[in-house]
Amino acid sequence: MVDGGDLMGRRNKNEQHQTEFLLRVTGDLGYDAIGLGERDLNYGLDYLYEVMEKYDLPFTNANVVQAATGDLILPEYKVIEKNGITFGVVSVMDPNQRIITMTSNDPGFEVRDPVAVLRELLPRMREEVDTIVLAGHLGDALTDKVIKEVKGIDICVKGHTRRTEKMERILDDTAVLSAAHEGQWIGRADIFVDDSNGKLMAVDVTAVSLDEAIADDEAMKTEVDAYKASFEEFKLAKRAAFPRDMGSDKEKFLGERACRACHTEAWDSYAVSGHRGAFASIRNRGQNYEPECIVCHTTGYQYQNGYSEERPFNSLINVQCEACHGYGSEHDREGGWAAQAKDSCVKCHDAENSPNFDYATYWEKIKH
Repeated sequence: MVDGGDLMGRRNKNEQHQTEFLLRVTGDLGYDAIGLGERDLNYGLDYLYEVMEKYDLPFTNANVVQAATGDLILPEYKVIEKNGITFGVVSVMDPNQRIITMTSNDPGFEVRDPVAVLRELLPRMREEVDTIVLAGHLGDALTDKVIKEVKGIDICVKGHTRRTEKMERILDDTAVLSAAHEGQWIGRADIFVDDSNGKLMAVDVTAVSLDEAIADDEAMKTEVDAYKASFEEFKLAKRAAFPRDMGSDKEKFLGERACRACHTEAWDSYAVSGHRGAFASIRNRGQNYEPECIVCHTTGYQYQNGYSEERPFNSLINVQCEACHGYGSEHDREGGWAAQAKDSCVKCHDAENSPNFDYATYWEKIKH
């Protein structure tokens, strides 16, 4: 059993919580080798090492190294014996895929040329194994290019693709296999190997869609249902720390465009400020579902009728005018907006999140 990588979820804590469950189940299934995808470093190198040991996950990669030392971050390849045949599984990643982690203490990574790496490595592997399997995290086009330029790959399990290979596909002398994506397909290849030299002679491929026609495994369904319940509890516990109990359900946030209609110069100043890019700054780091981040990077998250993921409240992203001044629906009834705005700064620019905050200095950045 071989996988081409990208087992990890997106870079946020909700996805990490789900990933932990999926990795545990993957470990229970007993994979022989897992290629490294760029997403498998989303939660940092230490996390990858932790789950590899905890769930017995056999990740391997031959072309991702620490930038400072040049040391490989994972075992170069895996040797697996099945029915008297010794398989060597090697994985390489596309250098064009960006590795971005959620942690600040990770070493920089360098992804070396997969063709050069494999040309040097495969002869060494051939001295030890009969059949070479590439679990390449390369996508469609680069997989074909690598197979054509590197001789000696018997089987390729293709990662970083949405294309399922539903029948036999031989490229040069390499059998290309792919069951994509997100667990929607499962692939099986019955291979016929020359006993004298371990070379692949023929392959018979079956790819099955795991749709409603396939009955759920009851034990797994029970486990998944239990996890879904625990995940909802996890999300509710995070949200409970930031209750939506401020303000009034009779008031409304009108949004920045409503302010612009009368306060053109103030809006122009806001439009080029960091406040208008506040949500993008957490979304780019995968933190746009985390309450402790959303509360200061959106408008009115803890207020009734404030930001939420549902329409129409999802338009209240960023630190809009009303994040500082209050409900727009109160504007024509209450005259203390300027004072209220000044007092609101320290709610987010506190000692933990903004230790160098000084009102006079920061005001110059958003002055209007």
